[in-house]
Amino acid sequence: MRQVIDLTPTEVDLRLYAGDGALLKLLLKDQAGQPMDVSGDAFEADIRVQPSDSTEAVTFDVDLTDAATGVVALALTGAQTADLVNGTDFLGVWDVQWIASGAEPRTLVRGKVQVPQDVTR
Repeated sequence: MRQVIDLTPTEVDLRLYAGDGALLKLLLKDQAGQPMDVSGDAFEADIRVQPSDSTEAVTFDVDLTDAATGVVALALTGAQTADLVNGTDFLGVWDVQWIASGAEPRTLVRGKVQVPQDVTR
């Protein structure tokens, strides 16, 4: 039986709503299932129209208040989600990178992003 070591990020698609804020919480655990202390590490999360775009459409705010217990909070404001649409629904991609202290970046999550235009503005 052939074995595979898969280091690709987990695929998670986001469906947001223009004008609404969004809060995502990631819980990082070690191989034993225990929360990892990621204090002092860096995290970056962006949304782009295409992966090859040189600039991001929007960048998540990263809150590491609970990093000692493995929790990383990613937030977008309502203004940021509204900025993604220009009279038409937004389709794009996103990912989250973890840069552990002294280590190479590791992309944890990636996926597609869909943001329909809101009605009430």
